[in-house]
Amino acid sequence: MDEQKEQIFENNPYWEGEKQGADLPSEQMKEEEKADNPVSKNVVKKTVPVDDKTTDNNPNPLDEPFPEVNVYKEEDAISFVIGGQTFKMVKVEGGTFTMGFSEDSSKKIKVVFEDEKPAHQVTLNSFYICDTTVTQELWKAVYPTADISLKKGRENLPKVKISWDDCRRFINRLNAMTGYQFRMPTEAEWEFAAKGGIHSKNFTYAGTDSLSFVGWYHTNDKPIQPVKKLKTNELGIYDMSGNIYEWCADWYAKDYYANSPENNPKGPDEGQYKVIRGGSVFSVAESCRISMRMNLDPKLREAGVGLRLAL
Repeated sequence: MDEQKEQIFENNPYWEGEKQGADLPSEQMKEEEKADNPVSKNVVKKTVPVDDKTTDNNPNPLDEPFPEVNVYKEEDAISFVIGGQTFKMVKVEGGTFTMGFSEDSSKKIKVVFEDEKPAHQVTLNSFYICDTTVTQELWKAVYPTADISLKKGRENLPKVKISWDDCRRFINRLNAMTGYQFRMPTEAEWEFAAKGGIHSKNFTYAGTDSLSFVGWYHTNDKPIQPVKKLKTNELGIYDMSGNIYEWCADWYAKDYYANSPENNPKGPDEGQYKVIRGGSVFSVAESCRISMRMNLDPKLREAGVGLRLAL
């Protein structure tokens, strides 16, 4: 991570709160905020440590019974119900777009980083991406042994403090349950979906040029929020700018855009860090821009980093 980004990501006082686990609603949450949160009927009182033994070849090492899975196909989406938890995969029609920073998409931005350049043409095949990040409830449905306490007033929060490797294990188990091949999105797929795909209006953020309409960031003065509380982007996808950073499949390289293939780029073959995208509630607005790139050690579990599924 370059020096300027370290100042944004590490020295930001809001990010310090994020590292300390400030993703959960405050105990002194305003009464009106409490009223807005749905009440969970199933409060989990006892938990056991998460199973870290799941591997590519053994997605169910504890031999736990998988929950019931139902799949509902629509013309432009696929919905899954796992253990009573529903999530929706939105179809993103393939197409060509300009990836990276360009004057047309970010005219008002004062700070732009070199790894966002050069803007270049990318063509992607069609794919699916989840309309929200993975919630604590969905993680618990897939991983019944996960150390997650689903308490009243904390419903539909994104699952955070998960490493890139944790995400792989989760996805391997999800694939074994469903028979589908879920994965993390590539960085190019993430940016294309955030832009609105072939329906893009070239906004600075995911769905608008005014971040407060679509994203939680530090001026909202709130902890990490439940999914689906703000407006969507052009594809009906929530929270791709702000709230939490999202892991991508790609290794990170600062100069990758100068050498990126045009068709379905998947990032460098190797590297030290993985790409994370989107910004968080502790980010300044510039860090929530669609073209903004960040990176993180794949073994780290940060309080403001989670997962969005692709297919």
